[in-house]
Amino acid sequence: MEKPRVLLVAGSAKYGSGECLLLDYLLSPKEKFLSPIVVFPDEGPLLEKAREAGLETLVIPGKDYLTDFHQLWKQPIAWVYNLRSFVRMSRVIRTRKVHLVISLSFINWTGALSARQEGIPHIWMIREVLSKRHSRLNFFWGKWLASQLANDLSVRVLLESSLAAEMFSRKRTREKAEVLPPAIDAERFLSRLNESLAGSPEPESGIALFINDLNLKKIEKIINAVSEAIENQARKSTSSSKLFLFFPGLEEKKVERLKNWLGHQGLGDKSGLEFSDLEFSDFYSWTSLRKRFSAAIIIPGFDPLSRLVLEAGLSMVPVFVEEGPASELLINGETGFVIKGEDYQGLAGNLVKVLKNKDYRQSIGAAARQHLIQNYSLEAWKTRFEKIIEKSLSLP
Repeated sequence: MEKPRVLLVAGSAKYGSGECLLLDYLLSPKEKFLSPIVVFPDEGPLLEKAREAGLETLVIPGKDYLTDFHQLWKQPIAWVYNLRSFVRMSRVIRTRKVHLVISLSFINWTGALSARQEGIPHIWMIREVLSKRHSRLNFFWGKWLASQLANDLSVRVLLESSLAAEMFSRKRTREKAEVLPPAIDAERFLSRLNESLAGSPEPESGIALFINDLNLKKIEKIINAVSEAIENQARKSTSSSKLFLFFPGLEEKKVERLKNWLGHQGLGDKSGLEFSDLEFSDFYSWTSLRKRFSAAIIIPGFDPLSRLVLEAGLSMVPVFVEEGPASELLINGETGFVIKGEDYQGLAGNLVKVLKNKDYRQSIGAAARQHLIQNYSLEAWKTRFEKIIEKSLSLP
């Protein structure tokens, strides 16, 4: 029997929590009941990973349909630019006899529109929290109209968290909406993680700060809080930690502007701050992990960075994450720490405990690994996901 051909439309080839999860699923050794074609909007490490694994891939250039408020003028330009993407994707659906389209990000509408044009079912996997006050949707359609459009263009809307599901709580939209929490192939991840660390020298202590939100005031407060914790540790220990910054999913131009701003503020002088110049793909594929971070602080933006919480937890690195969709993966105080509101003094206090007490740090890390293996396995996710696909294929 011929496998159903499914078009998976990625929002980015550089980094994305949903994209990493789908690659995990597609690269797992067990046979899939579908035949996937993965479409990326540009070149990047995720595309390279898919190609290396032998997956069928396409690059159909596209621009984000939604933008930040100060880039509002780009939205009509993006829609015009994406007409060509729409034509190409529609042609792929026709010529390859695609049965189902799955879009992995709400800022990319080409897959949904092409599926509607060609009369086949479409599933939206939405990890972003679209009901946030500062969501891009406030400057586009408005959140309720956007949820209605997402609902109308899909046979199913899969949401990563209960927070992401808030926008689909109305009677008209909740019938198609379903929360499907993220997962990770823990066995594969740990195997590759151990390989990457084999034979590496004894690591120095480091703190990783992952930023996907360009709120400069917030970043300044967090760096100041972390610097305070590092100074506190240095007074009571012979060793000192360094702060390493990573920018998963952010455009290079925005990262450069942020680096320049940090330099002007003199924040790097406080904490021995270092930037990673590598394109961030995942937690085991860059050199800095060999430092075996004492802690990872995750500041999500439009992407909730849930994948990072899973990867850091499996790596037994204590995680600090802002309250939001990714924090639903933690048990606060047991498997990691939730930064509530702007309680950066609380962040500093818990960070000091983690830095100065190795046993406490290891207990948090061990609890995180066990919690994630038990509750966020790829196998359980795969079963639910494939049932949803099977059901969707029979819908108009």
